[in-house]
Amino acid sequence: MSSAGAVDPLLLRAWQEVAEGIMVLDAATWHVEHVNRAGAAFFGRTPEDLVGAPLPVAFPDEVRAAFHDQLADPEAPDFVAGTGPLPGTDRSVAVRARRLGEHVLCSFRDVTHELRLQEERDRLTDSLRGSLERTSDLLRLSEALTATRTVADVAEVVVAATAQGFGAAYAALSVVDHERRLLRTPFTGELAVGAEQEWQDLPLDGPGPGTLAMRQGSPRFDDATSLRTNFPELMHRWEVANVRYLATVPLVAAGVTVGLLTMVWHEDLELSENQRAMLVSLASYSTQALQRALLLAERTTAARTLQTSMLTTDLPQRGGLELVARYVAAHAGDQVGGDWYDGILLPDGTTLLVIGDVSGHDVTAAAEMGQLRIALRALAVDRDDPPAQLLDRLESVVDNLRGEAILASCLVARVEQTPPARAAGVRTLRWANAGHPPPILVAADGAARVLDAEPDLLLGVGSARRSDHVVEVPAGSTLLLYTDGLVERRDDDLDSGIERLRARASVLAGPDLGAGLESLIADAGGAGSDDVALLAVRFHAQD
Repeated sequence: MSSAGAVDPLLLRAWQEVAEGIMVLDAATWHVEHVNRAGAAFFGRTPEDLVGAPLPVAFPDEVRAAFHDQLADPEAPDFVAGTGPLPGTDRSVAVRARRLGEHVLCSFRDVTHELRLQEERDRLTDSLRGSLERTSDLLRLSEALTATRTVADVAEVVVAATAQGFGAAYAALSVVDHERRLLRTPFTGELAVGAEQEWQDLPLDGPGPGTLAMRQGSPRFDDATSLRTNFPELMHRWEVANVRYLATVPLVAAGVTVGLLTMVWHEDLELSENQRAMLVSLASYSTQALQRALLLAERTTAARTLQTSMLTTDLPQRGGLELVARYVAAHAGDQVGGDWYDGILLPDGTTLLVIGDVSGHDVTAAAEMGQLRIALRALAVDRDDPPAQLLDRLESVVDNLRGEAILASCLVARVEQTPPARAAGVRTLRWANAGHPPPILVAADGAARVLDAEPDLLLGVGSARRSDHVVEVPAGSTLLLYTDGLVERRDDDLDSGIERLRARASVLAGPDLGAGLESLIADAGGAGSDDVALLAVRFHAQD
């Protein structure tokens, strides 16, 4: 635009070619002087329809007011921008306007699709965050339940969890007495006077939503109307306990009903589908704890079940990669750990490898391992990040999930390959190491070397930026990832243990990768006093 206010013809021709709407207005009269084809088409018109027309002809009041009122004021800034709905349509428009001397340059574009995509991303992010939070709640509940030994202990934990997570007035954990055909209820919360007698020692074949749910084998959710309509003979029970909403969930273990979880609310409500699913999950954890209490089982039983359930059993086998893993629990029966491995097939077909170890040997470590594993899986498929950036995001997410820091080592690796590398039969391994023992690469002839790049800080120690490392992996090679339980000994240092493992790692060049891993475990004396997790990847030649 020249100093005389005319628009350069070459600039006008350029404007005609851009996809964004562009309009030049007279700053004094606010009439349209120039508009490109994209801008006119945005309003379903031609440039000839709009040139010379006042601003309201082009933009509805609700849109033009965003920049007209500001730019019309000589004291106002000479640039404004805004996004909002286009009145009378289901579209949204982003507008930017700048005063340039005697003219106003205005650009605008349809951002409807962008906003919808953003809303979908926000919805998915909220869903992921909610899923992680619910998982954290269940893991904390599992931790509390594993410390219980009696039915009363279990009931107390469940009552506290339901009050905190669902706002129930009170809850009860009932136990099936198969010999006497009764449902016994050891209440731990305060009930109204006379209510306890109404609910204790109910016949299994008697009326009521709880016994009916047990016979049907599925949860029931009854509001006040449903209770009074379907179970009128129990009206006194609903009145004396002031029941306005009732949830009854059977506790079933190995096909046998062992108990019933009952939750009572004093107000009218309706649990959402997510809340119901959460309640069923809570009942599932309660069932395990109740079983242990009835059988006088040790708390470690459930912790081991939780830990092993978090380990991937169905590893991806794609792109000429053969993944084999082994996990061996520590010999000490009173210990559990936070070791884990994972293999994740990313949306673009890339294979992601993970090995990690949460500090500690108790149920807390197992629960924290579950948090890290779930969070890392979700983050990996959400965005195509290199390993170092993925570990940075993982630490940030976990820090926001709970107040206490989770201290863990973790190694994340991606198997990558460009078309030229594929033609040469070479793959690239890109990895980042947060304080974990280094990987070992075994060549096809059995020669093994430690990929001993400088490790970064453990997760939970600091916020320093992490680094990626890269190595080419020829066909026929085998990569070994492992936790320190395989190499760490009380009477020796870690470096010596890693060197011993490297010297024995030639067994992984054999045809049976699983047998090679088992040989390494046997040579190391099993798991010893710590859990051991191993993940081996054979890089087969590609067709």
